[in-house]
Amino acid sequence: MRRRNRACEECHRLKIKCDVGSALLGGACERCNRNNLECVPAAPRLQRDRINELETLVQELRSALRDQSSSTTPSRSPGGLVEGHSHSVLSILDARIPLSKQQDLVRLFAHHAGSAWPVVCLPMDLDRIRAKCPMLLLSVLTCSVTHEAQGTDLDVHDELVRETMHILGDEVIGKGQRSLELVQALLVATFWNKVARRGQQASCYQLIQLAADMAIDLGIAGPSLRPSAASYFSQLKDATSLGARRTWLACFVAVSTSSISTRRPHTVTWNGYHHLCLEYLEDQGEPSDILLCQIVRITQLIQEISNHLGLCQLENYVDVNDHGTFATIKTLKNKVDAWAAQIPISIASSQTLIVWHHVAMIHIHELVLHTPTNKASFAAPFIPGRIPVKDFPKPPSITPPLKQALIAIVQHCHAVISTAAEMDPALILSLPSMCFAPNILYALFVLVTAMAAATDPANTYGQCLPKECFRIEECVLKLRIVTASIKALDPMMSCFTTRFFDATGWLEEWYNDYIAILRRYETNLTIQN
Repeated sequence: MRRRNRACEECHRLKIKCDVGSALLGGACERCNRNNLECVPAAPRLQRDRINELETLVQELRSALRDQSSSTTPSRSPGGLVEGHSHSVLSILDARIPLSKQQDLVRLFAHHAGSAWPVVCLPMDLDRIRAKCPMLLLSVLTCSVTHEAQGTDLDVHDELVRETMHILGDEVIGKGQRSLELVQALLVATFWNKVARRGQQASCYQLIQLAADMAIDLGIAGPSLRPSAASYFSQLKDATSLGARRTWLACFVAVSTSSISTRRPHTVTWNGYHHLCLEYLEDQGEPSDILLCQIVRITQLIQEISNHLGLCQLENYVDVNDHGTFATIKTLKNKVDAWAAQIPISIASSQTLIVWHHVAMIHIHELVLHTPTNKASFAAPFIPGRIPVKDFPKPPSITPPLKQALIAIVQHCHAVISTAAEMDPALILSLPSMCFAPNILYALFVLVTAMAAATDPANTYGQCLPKECFRIEECVLKLRIVTASIKALDPMMSCFTTRFFDATGWLEEWYNDYIAILRRYETNLTIQN
């Protein structure tokens, strides 16, 4: 391998080393050859300056012509991107991912992320996608796959992430565009959220709000949520189409999941129109909508659990020992069990739905760890610093319902972790990083928190939860094995799912330190006695 005297245009633009391989590459550098790009030596500096001047002049002339024609021709339409900008989006994508690879990634999305979390139905015909929804294509190919699957360098992958977020922001905020395609592109960037290694991009929580607000402005949210006055002329003509209804339900899943994770009040609560959309999808939808409808149903149940138990009302304390509280818990458990019983046979064994079933049960029983002052600790991020080490409920006695709830929360935490450990790593990476991986972290966090509460010498929880019942070493070992398998598919951790699973090691380290302190305390107590 040898260094060129002058870098090629692509390497010069990225400001990276330009290495020419063997003569078999025909004089192309290794990076251009690997990415199927034309390798053209960069022009000398003075020539580049002249080229830049000419390109600027051409751009100014194009802008003048566009401004001149804008008085008679609309620059954009409510249905999609402006034609010129659509070409720009495709140019950005084509410069980094060859067309043949784009087709492969579309198939990969359909068979993996699109089937595991079917919030968007993408046609298999690449030409049709490029013509009808280029922004959605960019979002899918950037966010839903690892950079290894893209076949790009990490620098190029990061550049794609930055460009995608920039274009989304420019279209939604800068230009005020509204379209069903943009809502779907925002949802994809939300569920499979990515952040480049350098620079700041919008968080998934900001993207969720943009998607939900735009959906309402397009008129696909039903009659009870009225669009803003400024969006009157941007509403869809067919706001009740299958795609529109599916997109609105996906918005509900995103908003509701964000609410329970951050423990903030719901901004889009379940209403009659959601139910109509759900029934329509179950009756008229695609085969993949069967799974989506069940995801929507359990999400709605978790929202109901949150509302009844005040999980997102941090100022309201619900006493777990109150007789009425246990009656509410029993009612909610029955509803979750009823949901599990009605899942269609074709997807009854879905590991994704099994995880959500047990997560819902953890939310129901989380009250056994609440005090008036520690409820905010059960919000993301689920890191050791948020474990309420001393702020635990300490009832003078354990009632039978409380004992059952304590045992249940440990069992459901184990079930979440065990199910995740049995899943195909490729499936885990296909599931949305915004909600699946955080749920696994949440289960481990609650398990460690329950263990800390039960091992507090002044607490009565240890009477029914001995240290051995938590099996935390076994759980972290399972997660360590899963994390290693995921890293093998995503070694550079370009997906947040990989990073979230890797973060389970932080709770493992905290647990090991805590156990060491606890053993020293028990040893000293034995010596004193």
